[in-house]
Amino acid sequence: MQILEQREPVMTSASTENFQQYDNGTATACNSNNKAAEIKEIPPSFPGVSQLLPHLYLCGASVLSPTVITSLGINLVINVASELPDTPLPTTVPILYLRIDISDRPNAELHKHFDEVADMIEEVRQNGGKTLVHCVAGVSRSASLCLAYLMKYCGMTLHDAFMHIKSVRPQIRPNTGFFEQLRCYDEQIHGRQSVKMVFLECLQREIPDVYETEFRPMEEFYQRQRLANKRNRQTPLTT
Repeated sequence: MQILEQREPVMTSASTENFQQYDNGTATACNSNNKAAEIKEIPPSFPGVSQLLPHLYLCGASVLSPTVITSLGINLVINVASELPDTPLPTTVPILYLRIDISDRPNAELHKHFDEVADMIEEVRQNGGKTLVHCVAGVSRSASLCLAYLMKYCGMTLHDAFMHIKSVRPQIRPNTGFFEQLRCYDEQIHGRQSVKMVFLECLQREIPDVYETEFRPMEEFYQRQRLANKRNRQTPLTT
């Protein structure tokens, strides 16, 4: 993990006051007991940018621009993609920028960054700021880090955190390797794994059970075809 550019972040008393007014007037994401509550999206909003919490945004690289970052009042930008160039940052306001060079492969050790990234996001929140996390598509790497934050600081299990983010950003799909790492993190924090791995014959591999609904029609079709083929082989040929 490498901090490529660190300018003085906007963490003034005025920004804290504005954040508190924003937070109280719309919804509370993590209260003093670190519990998750209802979140309502408010303007400004941009297509492709998902507001997970009042202080946390998730997106892909293609929708990012200095204007988006400035308009959302972002103080920390986290780029989680080795194949991307540096995120285009605004020059009119100071921004804290963190780059994590990691690929979207199941064997990539994203877990090494769970605690540090979650702690940074929380520190920014406590100082009245907002964080935006992105990778290429905002689906696997960046989503995984947001899941880790929700588990550590918002009292959510991995299952609850996934369902929350999916309700805001339906396309999220951390790869199975990242999910295994998140399951271990879930157990480390909550003492149990709230997401199980299930084997699907149509894929010939295990997937997280939160993906099972999406693959169930494929699995049922595979099983029907398999049964039909078995019956055809057992039916004697007539002369």
